[in-house]
Amino acid sequence: MKIDRLFVAEHHPISITPQGDRSLQALAAYIEQEQGTLAHSLRRHGAILFRGFDVADAGHFSQVARQLGGQPHAYVGGNSPRTRVSADVSTSTEYPASETISLHNEMSYQPDWPRRLFFFSQLPALAGGQTSLANGRDILAHLPAEIVEAFRRKRVNYVRHFHANGKVGKTWQSTYQTDSRAEVEQIVAQQGSRCHWKPDGGLQVSTVCDAIITHPETGEEVWFNQAEQWHPSALPKEVRDFYQQRGLLAHHCEFGDGTPMDEAMLAETRRVATRHKLLFDWQAGDVLMLDNVLMLHGREPFKGPRKTLAYLSAA
Repeated sequence: MKIDRLFVAEHHPISITPQGDRSLQALAAYIEQEQGTLAHSLRRHGAILFRGFDVADAGHFSQVARQLGGQPHAYVGGNSPRTRVSADVSTSTEYPASETISLHNEMSYQPDWPRRLFFFSQLPALAGGQTSLANGRDILAHLPAEIVEAFRRKRVNYVRHFHANGKVGKTWQSTYQTDSRAEVEQIVAQQGSRCHWKPDGGLQVSTVCDAIITHPETGEEVWFNQAEQWHPSALPKEVRDFYQQRGLLAHHCEFGDGTPMDEAMLAETRRVATRHKLLFDWQAGDVLMLDNVLMLHGREPFKGPRKTLAYLSAA
């Protein structure tokens, strides 16, 4: 196999391509033989792109993810719209092609989040559509000290609004995969959240989480949250005003102590994250494995059809 840097910096993601046999059997044999090396590389580089192998569909993708040690992580309580393709594979976030999905750590708005993510490009876009990446170590190292200290000390309170009749965003029924209020309350409590039912049948769920965490294997501190993405300041002004004036925001966030976030801090966070954004163009059959603690990810706008699948792994 050939190992190359995917980007300029040595600590950024790498790619692995076949130098001969590109079959799934050859890839499986390589994975089995190099398990320790791959684990070390993932900790060092944050993500590994497997390119040029005969990965053609969701079944192949699931097989590769499991060979790499993937263990399905449930998406109960997940915020993004997705469609399940198989028992452990779903579409990636289904937002309009014209929109950018900003950099974030998957499900960092809950205490239980997937440890690794796998993405599979079944059909690359005609233009754009890159899965953006950024190293949480880089972002943390380049944020002003006062921002880091505020987020470390105060944490983040993520607040979700499930509006009655599904006016905006996902319904609580689809999010928690049940029609039972009692079961939702139980799930929310198990996930370390608080909930409040509104008179019209809507539901509000609040969850306080760390914004900076320690990597469980390397011991490094990393930026790990979705604060700038969840805050209304991420929206264009006219869109923000429209939803806020009508009480229709799908979610927002504040500091864990209930105080509002300084929007200038969030703007600086976006600037730093954007400066460290890494982009590569998908090729059909690509499989990307990333460490959800070390690496933030997002999605660029695109043209033409695009089909990217995701496998969320608990380990």
